[in-house]
Amino acid sequence: MDTSYSQIVRRMLESTGLKNESAVAKVLGVTPQALSNYKKRGKMPPNLVLKFAFMYGLSVDWLLTGKGSMRIEEKAGNTSTAREEPAPYSTGPKGTDISQMTPDELIYVGKLLKVLQKGSPSIVGAVKFSIDAFLKAVETKEKSRNT
Repeated sequence: MDTSYSQIVRRMLESTGLKNESAVAKVLGVTPQALSNYKKRGKMPPNLVLKFAFMYGLSVDWLLTGKGSMRIEEKAGNTSTAREEPAPYSTGPKGTDISQMTPDELIYVGKLLKVLQKGSPSIVGAVKFSIDAFLKAVETKEKSRNT
């Protein structure tokens, strides 16, 4: 799925009250020039969309398509509106909960999704096998620490 730059940035500005694209760049931790390059290509990198959505509690679906609920809280039945500040990043133990992920982890999850979505079947198979092997190694190490 192509992620149209102009529509996504318009939704980013609309949902947060940020004044301009330079403010969006600052929040995302990229230079205004980088955003300008994305604008020229007409596409926003998926990892930046994920990062922004996480920071402001926005629905990724809404950022990408404009459809559905704008905020994640609305999906859960909580109709609170905008957050004053971006969500703080957890420094505690990591789980599968996206709210506990650091910005760096979110970026790599975005990259992994891109590989899984656009990779050839052999690449996808190799990635899945590798992830399973790494997970088994981590779980084995955790088990041995707990015993």
